[in-house]
Amino acid sequence: MKKRTVNYPIRKTVRFTPTEVEKLEILLRRSAYCQTLSELIRDILFKGKLTLNTRNESVESTLVELGLLRNELNKIGVNINQITHYFHLQADPKDRLFFVKEMLPHFERTKAKLEALHGLIEGLKIQT
Repeated sequence: MKKRTVNYPIRKTVRFTPTEVEKLEILLRRSAYCQTLSELIRDILFKGKLTLNTRNESVESTLVELGLLRNELNKIGVNINQITHYFHLQADPKDRLFFVKEMLPHFERTKAKLEALHGLIEGLKIQT
């Protein structure tokens, strides 16, 4: 990260208790823009606002599950597309019936994954 080069010619000394310093360091770690403790204190004093980065772990785990479901649905879709391609290459109805039967388990897996997806979406609705 690039350091900001601003000239601050006047130096003032402020004393803090160890607990105050600890609180300031926690704020600095969570701060979105401040890189140094003095920059953090200037922002608090003069801007009155401080932007903090926060994490919502429940939403984060839901996003991971959604990503996994997306990958699994993509793989199932690729399998269905391959079977459909071979289905259209067959002229004999008996051979086509084989590919139809081959496709049914993939549709069942897709249905199960979609139900899991709907459950995750309902969980997100409840959280907000």
